[in-house]
Amino acid sequence: MISLPRSSFELAPRRALFLSAHKAAVYQWKGGDLGNSFLFDANEEGRELFSRYLKESQNSPMFVLVDVFEEEFRRDTIPHVFGADRDAIVSRKKARAFRDTPFFQYVVEGRETTGRRDDRVLMSAITNANLIRPWLKLLEDNKVPLAGLTSVSIFTKSLVKLLPEQKENMLIVSLQSISGLRQTFLHKGDLRISRLVQMPRYGTEAYGPQIREEVEKIRRYLSSLRLSSSEDAVDIYFLVTGDLMAELKAASRDSGFSRYHVLDINDLMAAAGSKRRLSTPFSDQLFVHQVLKLRPANAYASPSDRRYMTMRRLRRSMIAASVVFLVASAGWSGVNFMGGLTYKQGSLSAQRKTEFYNARYQMARERLPQTPVEPTDIQVAVELADALARYRATPLDMMKLLSAALQKVPQVQLNSIDWAARLNPAADIRSDVPTAAAPVPQPVSTDAQQARYRYYQIAIVDARLEPFDGNFREAIATINNFAETLRSMDSVYDVQIQGLPLDISSSAHVQGSSAAEQRNAVFSIRVVLGVGREV
Repeated sequence: MISLPRSSFELAPRRALFLSAHKAAVYQWKGGDLGNSFLFDANEEGRELFSRYLKESQNSPMFVLVDVFEEEFRRDTIPHVFGADRDAIVSRKKARAFRDTPFFQYVVEGRETTGRRDDRVLMSAITNANLIRPWLKLLEDNKVPLAGLTSVSIFTKSLVKLLPEQKENMLIVSLQSISGLRQTFLHKGDLRISRLVQMPRYGTEAYGPQIREEVEKIRRYLSSLRLSSSEDAVDIYFLVTGDLMAELKAASRDSGFSRYHVLDINDLMAAAGSKRRLSTPFSDQLFVHQVLKLRPANAYASPSDRRYMTMRRLRRSMIAASVVFLVASAGWSGVNFMGGLTYKQGSLSAQRKTEFYNARYQMARERLPQTPVEPTDIQVAVELADALARYRATPLDMMKLLSAALQKVPQVQLNSIDWAARLNPAADIRSDVPTAAAPVPQPVSTDAQQARYRYYQIAIVDARLEPFDGNFREAIATINNFAETLRSMDSVYDVQIQGLPLDISSSAHVQGSSAAEQRNAVFSIRVVLGVGREV
């Protein structure tokens, strides 16, 4: 076998393997049309040459098109279900009809119009897997991406659009050089029957009489199945060329059951966009051209057979995503670079303005009369005075608060009041140290409270209860009532009782005598009033 030079880069390089029981042909796609082709025998020697071809050629995706006798079709109905339920039903039917083959597919063609309206299903399979498996094994060994596996019978439906007209009942008759005479019947566009007949070697016998005989057989078979009648005539399309085309035209006569159309393959090739012209009546190149052009969906290959194609698509998707990210990153970097230049220009402009105003400020300052105080010190003094004016405070609010509470608890008599205004609500106004060091715990100021108050007025009230009859339990209850009255008033931040007439803590020593001495009910209470920011 001659070594092949690796083909030049194409946007979508691809090729096809046309496979029969006796031969295999490889066609390459180049420039939107069929390129070189190579023929191999379906034996060990031919497969060795095919493996060498795969090693020496570009590792582009391979479509496999088969035309064999061992392809069967079954039409059936299944319940109208989806997903796993449908797959389970079809799997059971496959196990009964096509037991020992992995090359199987089913197509839902529509639904019944009566009864449960079940789905109409066409199941097909290549029953002899040994005809195909060795060739797929060579593709796998050489890591060739398998784009898809289909058959001439299934793909014939895709040729209908090339015909001059489409009918309801169509019998398409074609000759393949490596397989034989293929007859495919389509009813309303759906595949019903496909039959392959082996033909003698081209040139050894006349093809015309044999083709007419085989077509008459299948026509009678269609009539027996009630797929054709005088009301539903069959349109028979012969895809040939050359002398055989003229012979079939002369021998074909329309009747009430059939109408004949003899079409030139070269016209169909031209309609398909190919520049090739054929001198033999075989349709191999027409089918392969359409397969490589249309790239039909896979019919028979399993996911395992197509894993290298899946990996190839993932790789291309990742490369495309990387390119997109690279372009996007470059664009974003460019935008950031331009933004940086803009900020740099703005910074230089601001710097120049600052230098300009500083110079003008120095000039204006030199014109001012001499003063014993620096302007910066004057600024500090003005700001301090403004702050003192904004935070000035009087005990009026605290006095109003205590008066209102004393009216509600008249037994409380004041002895003295220490008052101060502070920014810290926990300040100790008698010793000027944080309350954290004092024994009385203070509440924690939250962010919401700090945002609510500008400053706090703090008062430590020393008072007594009058009259007092020596009942310390009642006195403590009255003091607690006074504290609660203060807490319930508006703007009160905190109220803490700092001293009681009687020490009731757990650490106090309990002493007494039979003649209890009556004492004054003196107590001390700390009140914190928050001054709001709106004041």
